[in-house]
Amino acid sequence: MRISLVFNAEKEIVLPIQYNHIVQGFLYNSLSDKSYSNFLHHTGYEIDNKVFRLFTFSRILGSFRINRTTEKISFLPPVHIVVASPLEQFITDVAETLIKSETLFLGQNILEIAGISVHRDIPFSDRMQIKMLSPMVAYSTVMKDGKKRTEYYSPWNSGFTAIARQNLLFKYQVLYGELPKNQDFKIIPNGNQERKFKVVANYKGTIIEGYNGIYWLKGNPELIRVAYETGLGSKNSQGFGCWEVVG
Repeated sequence: MRISLVFNAEKEIVLPIQYNHIVQGFLYNSLSDKSYSNFLHHTGYEIDNKVFRLFTFSRILGSFRINRTTEKISFLPPVHIVVASPLEQFITDVAETLIKSETLFLGQNILEIAGISVHRDIPFSDRMQIKMLSPMVAYSTVMKDGKKRTEYYSPWNSGFTAIARQNLLFKYQVLYGELPKNQDFKIIPNGNQERKFKVVANYKGTIIEGYNGIYWLKGNPELIRVAYETGLGSKNSQGFGCWEVVG
């Protein structure tokens, strides 16, 4: 399930350039069921010692300007955010809470909800062209010189697809209680634009490498659907891996 949240404001919406944690906190706070919010935030859905929150969101979409000196980004309202999840309870609760709210705070900004639209269901096939609405991330933890180190992968590296595929299989298993019979899944970059699409983000002091851009997804349509609803790759609930179909 997927919705677009449209926000308006009386003046520019000013946020830190690295604002993912602010939007994430906004979504958690928009859940009226606080026990469910705490469960998602602090516990999540666990399988094989890995935890999944099963939602993702886009960047803030709209006109903006960046001030590198102050490290702020200013959006000209209205703006919108795409939120996706296979959890109907999550999407419905967020939407209903926002509709009932007269005043909303995103960081220090006062907003009002200008509209909520539910995206229509789309047909999924075994070959789809997509565009990232927030960077996709794939990483592994390795030991180097006796210390744990996070190693990030590029979609131009075969390791990216392998990690993203395993991530999807875990999510599928959480959602359906079993693994799919067809486990084919592949991410194919649309051209050689690795340097152009690379994004280095800072999430609460943690440096994260991700990739925007346009790609082809090939494989089991049901796995592609799970990627659409939960996000591609890792760190989805932190605002990574949200995408839309193009072409």
